[in-house]
Amino acid sequence: MADASFLSLAGAKVEAQDAQTRLVNSVLHLFQAGFVPTPTTVLADYLTNECDFDGYVALTIAAWADPVLAGAAYVTYAPTQTFPWTHVADDVGNQVGGSFLVTAGGVLYSATIFDPTRPCMGPDQAIITTPTDVYPAG
Repeated sequence: MADASFLSLAGAKVEAQDAQTRLVNSVLHLFQAGFVPTPTTVLADYLTNECDFDGYVALTIAAWADPVLAGAAYVTYAPTQTFPWTHVADDVGNQVGGSFLVTAGGVLYSATIFDPTRPCMGPDQAIITTPTDVYPAG
């Protein structure tokens, strides 16, 4: 039998607690549909494909919740983030493909792909999402 390694439930809690601290003042961005990131995609590619709908700004997340146990994983999560479409001048809209999180130090941390993609193209539309960071044991 080959060697097997795994993260214990206690270790998952330690990782989630560390993430809670590490993600203070992280910045959540949105990217446009059609861009298909992978784990090796670099920050510059995300930024090239960042949304630009009217009123869009990336959102700074000041604090993350204390980790909670969710099945066999610990999870820390941010408050729900809302990106409203707000008329500026050109009435630009985007079909939103997902979000990406950048640490306060400017390091690409994680990404979420929306399935299905979400429209943010006009009045009363918004992208609403709750960023989470999961540490499974096992």
